[in-house]
Amino acid sequence: MNWSRLACSLIIVSSAFSVAADQGTKPEKPRTKITQTLSQAIYKQMQVAQKAFDAKDYAGAESDLDVLKAKSDKLNDYEKATLWNLYAAIFRSAGDNKRAVAAYAEVLRQKNLPEGLRNNALFALAQTFFLMEDYEKSIVVMKKWFGVVQDVEPDAYVLVAQAYYQLHRYADAKEPLVKAMAIAAQRNQTWKESWLGLLRAIFFELKDYPNATKVMQVLAGEYPSATYFQQLAGLYGLQGDQEKELDIAYLGYLGGYISNPLDVVNLARLCLAEHAPERAVDILEGGFKNKILERSVDNLQLLSQALSMARDTEQEVSVLVELSQMSGLAKHYTYLGQAYSELGDWPKASEAFQKALDGKELSNPAAIQMQMATALFNQGQLRQARVAFSAAAATPSEHDAAATWVKFVDAQIERNEKLKNGQ
Repeated sequence: MNWSRLACSLIIVSSAFSVAADQGTKPEKPRTKITQTLSQAIYKQMQVAQKAFDAKDYAGAESDLDVLKAKSDKLNDYEKATLWNLYAAIFRSAGDNKRAVAAYAEVLRQKNLPEGLRNNALFALAQTFFLMEDYEKSIVVMKKWFGVVQDVEPDAYVLVAQAYYQLHRYADAKEPLVKAMAIAAQRNQTWKESWLGLLRAIFFELKDYPNATKVMQVLAGEYPSATYFQQLAGLYGLQGDQEKELDIAYLGYLGGYISNPLDVVNLARLCLAEHAPERAVDILEGGFKNKILERSVDNLQLLSQALSMARDTEQEVSVLVELSQMSGLAKHYTYLGQAYSELGDWPKASEAFQKALDGKELSNPAAIQMQMATALFNQGQLRQARVAFSAAAATPSEHDAAATWVKFVDAQIERNEKLKNGQ
């Protein structure tokens, strides 16, 4: 069972009963007198116009119909309605919606219209108003259409929902859309991706984030894409559930739906923010391996940060070596020295700290000198350590600690000298 679809179904279950009730009382079927037909001559002339229309010769098709319109006083109601219906089709296809509206009005003005022709003209008129962005009139016409049509397809309710949405009447838009989905569910029809997208947008605008999340679960499950996984993750984040936000985003990444370099990096940053450095490492290393990410300074720095948080110091060292050589920045050599220090590799640590002092964009050199001096001391290079501590002591921020170290190192040197002299 698709549990995410079931969760979304709960949103519309109550509406399904109201739809069933609506369908139980169908619109009264209008009484029409379908006694008129097209004469042979009129039919032939319309066929000429139809052929021009099919060839996209809209001007030619209109001219052909003008011949018939010139003798419209001799046409019966059905012939006039058919004539204006074809005019409307030509105008819509030519992008002249204003004239199309006028043509549909002429169709509906005729008496004794066949039910199908009347209903199609009403629906087409509503669509044309929608295309003209006259959403209010589109809704009015659709309400008339609902009053005479016996079997309403879900798409008709969706059109009304879209019109209300364009008017920013989101609560009004929800009702017909939910009704459309309820009808589709009753008829075992698949919910279209565009319906679900509109429903999510409506819930989002209404700030009904829990229901928007349920809809996004269906979208991501049935129409998986990078956009839907990101939107679903974002909805969880909006509701303060960062853990689910990360889980959904990571699931999208594993499924191959998140492959844009910026999105991959942002996902890695989210992992670090949520204290999941191992995932960040996997994402970044996978990005390098699959040629999604460049081994740039920024990306390598992010990987080194993830490795540090994951306490994979040996791997962090290899990345920092590459990073510091690439950037030449003092801070990267400092990070490298600190990583070597964690491993107890004091010679390489002191070497890295020295490169930091010689590196680009050096700031707070006294702090680096303190760290280098400590590495030298741990190697037993006391005199070199004393030089570094003394240099650090010249800076007010490090003076007290460095001066204490100088005294300690002096005492150690003196002790070693006495041992060496056998005293």
